Amino acid sequence: MCAWKVEPPNSPLISVVMPVYNSAGYVAEAINSILAQTHINFEFIIVDDGSTDGTANIVREFAARDARIRPLFATHGGRSRAANLAIAQARGEWMARIDADDIALPHRLAVQLDWVQRTGVDICGSNVKGFGTDTRLIWVPESHQAICHELLFRLGLFQSSVMIRTEIAKTHLYDEQAAFEDYEMWTRLALRYRLGNVSQVLLMYRSHENQSHVVESTAFGNDVVKYSRRLFAGLFPDVTEADQAAVADLVARRPAPSIKQLERSGHWLVRLAQTPDNFLRKRMANRWWAACHRSTGLGWQNYWLYRRIAPQFNAISTHPTWALGIMSALRLNPASRLVAWFRRALFRKN
Repeated sequence: MCAWKVEPPNSPLISVVMPVYNSAGYVAEAINSILAQTHINFEFIIVDDGSTDGTANIVREFAARDARIRPLFATHGGRSRAANLAIAQARGEWMARIDADDIALPHRLAVQLDWVQRTGVDICGSNVKGFGTDTRLIWVPESHQAICHELLFRLGLFQSSVMIRTEIAKTHLYDEQAAFEDYEMWTRLALRYRLGNVSQVLLMYRSHENQSHVVESTAFGNDVVKYSRRLFAGLFPDVTEADQAAVADLVARRPAPSIKQLERSGHWLVRLAQTPDNFLRKRMANRWWAACHRSTGLGWQNYWLYRRIAPQFNAISTHPTWALGIMSALRLNPASRLVAWFRRALFRKN
């Protein structure tokens, strides 16, 4: 930490918001990553959600040295409540989120501010790079339409990378009853405002065993099914119950109960793939493969249906089609021991 006092801006353009709970091992890195931003006209609102591990003391130490930090100390009430408390205090035109276990790259705020001003989007995220237990580059779509279609299945905006107009955040607070609060918010706001993602990495996303999506995986999965259904109905107001059921199978990753429903799922994936985003088409094509792979109990018709619909995605597949044919012919359950043995034999290293 620096030894001198950094003064706050008189009128911050950006309010950076970070709720934190029992993150003493990570929070200093997250705070330093914001204080090191190349864009300096910001305030940093940190809400400690009743931590018991020394996190609050770390926040106090940083705040004593940099007056851009506005610390709030609350009784433990959960992530959403802590975030909402911070949002209520935000004074900037834009609000940027950061989680206590992630790291913003130094140019994050500057790049996003320039991007939202040029494109006119209301909510902006970015690609992220994993570190910790998962070091993958995590892709997200760039355009509003592609984000909406990807949101039907998973996050299309990473919360810790998001910059949003503060007035929108204040008007549409986090739902404190939702387990997967950011997914609930983005699927709700996607129907009202313009979304976008900067197509470069601006955030390092820490993966570890104590992450909320790991600890609360069942509740998160239930929320995805629930709020995906709401978004699907909002994007396509004329959908039928049969359409909802077919897409719900895809979202919940369930085997299709019939060839007819599987075919309907495939047609919806093709329709959702019709955007200029090449990677999104590949994503939807992979979801079609996965849907058919889960549904091998339907027999040969499953295989021939896959072969008939797959070319419509106009995306190159690396999946072994012949393996799907064998599994479909034998009606093998993908979770069976025989299939597990077959995979090991097929991919065993020499």
